[in-house]
Amino acid sequence: MRAAADSLWMRFILRIRSSTIVRQSVVLFLASMVLNVGGFLFHAIASRRLGVDGYGTLFAIINASVILTLPSAVLAPVVVRFAAEFRALRDAAHVRRLAIDVAGGFAVLGGLYVVVAFVALRPLAGFLHVSAWTIPLMAAIAAVVLVGGAVRAVVAGTQDFDGLALSSVAEGVMKVVALLGLILAGAVAVSGIAGYLIGSFCGMAVVALRLVNTYRGEPAQSVRYDWRRIAFSAAGAAATTVATTLMASGDSVLVKHYFSLADAGIYGAAAQGGKILLYFVGFVATILLPKATDRHVRGERTRGVMFATLGSVLVLGGCALLAVRLYGLLLLHALFGHAFDAASALLVWYAAAMIFFAVTQLLATYGIATHRLAFAIPLLACTLATLGAIALYHPSLAAVVRVFLTGNAATSVVLALTLGIQGLSTSRNPGVAAPNP
Repeated sequence: MRAAADSLWMRFILRIRSSTIVRQSVVLFLASMVLNVGGFLFHAIASRRLGVDGYGTLFAIINASVILTLPSAVLAPVVVRFAAEFRALRDAAHVRRLAIDVAGGFAVLGGLYVVVAFVALRPLAGFLHVSAWTIPLMAAIAAVVLVGGAVRAVVAGTQDFDGLALSSVAEGVMKVVALLGLILAGAVAVSGIAGYLIGSFCGMAVVALRLVNTYRGEPAQSVRYDWRRIAFSAAGAAATTVATTLMASGDSVLVKHYFSLADAGIYGAAAQGGKILLYFVGFVATILLPKATDRHVRGERTRGVMFATLGSVLVLGGCALLAVRLYGLLLLHALFGHAFDAASALLVWYAAAMIFFAVTQLLATYGIATHRLAFAIPLLACTLATLGAIALYHPSLAAVVRVFLTGNAATSVVLALTLGIQGLSTSRNPGVAAPNP
């Protein structure tokens, strides 16, 4: 009788945990949709007001700033792991200290970016073929995203997905509001870059305030960081982040350098339209890392989580790709108007590349969560090979997109094989040591 009662109780607990995962997934998905719709409207309005040439400049500045945020992105998975482990230990004081340390460190680095931007104003503007005034704004965007990425990592590690959702909603809405406000004020030339900066700042501020409200009552506590362990963990994270960031933004920067303003604008439209696929699957990796880390710490199997999330990416991505194939031109018209119709020939191919890119992100996230880091060097090598091929062979925009698609497909296959081989050749790790207090 008691055994039957215990069995029913365990089923009840498992059902609650399962429903919690579903609710968190739904919340993050809806918030990501608000962010993505905001991005859709932002680019739709900006492209119409700035024209093909102006939009090419805006798109290049945004992607260059993304590359500058690599330090924050490199350490974000490590910060997520530490925050997740502190949460598992119910050590809120160390979460508070971790948030203060990472936010303060990246704020200093962001300030240095702004200083360097003013010092190297003309060389940077010359490389990107943009006006000099855009360079300090690019550095300011990078500074805000640096800090925002750091505090979001803490929130993700503590599984405060509601906080992440609020941040996404604030960023998506405020980018559009700021853009429209600047346009109505007559500042059309600066509206795109400044609007993006304001929206990013609002998203960062929301999640920072969330941390303050949650942990300000905790006692002051110092953290003795195990830098050897951090370096080991960051090795895989660094390769992953550098590779995925360069793959996501490097092609657009190269196109801006090698092609005309008009071509850069057309390529930017195709890239932005293709990246809409990531809107439907990007939240999956955010859920996978803390969930897989939590199970790995407790010595439980993690493959089920990985296969479930991979299946979600493939199903959602496949449906989105079919929609792009059928309604791609309509999507371009909705986003950019008729001035960017030439991008339709590139759109489906770029969208297909984004499915492979999403799979690569997911596999790399799983490798970091489970300390299977053999994928790091092949991932970085594939990324550099792809961008190197674009730099060497770019007779047309269509050729660039084909190289980009081939590179992303090859990268995802290499990562899957590498993780599979490492999983077969090593025994499952029963857990990892907790951070040093």
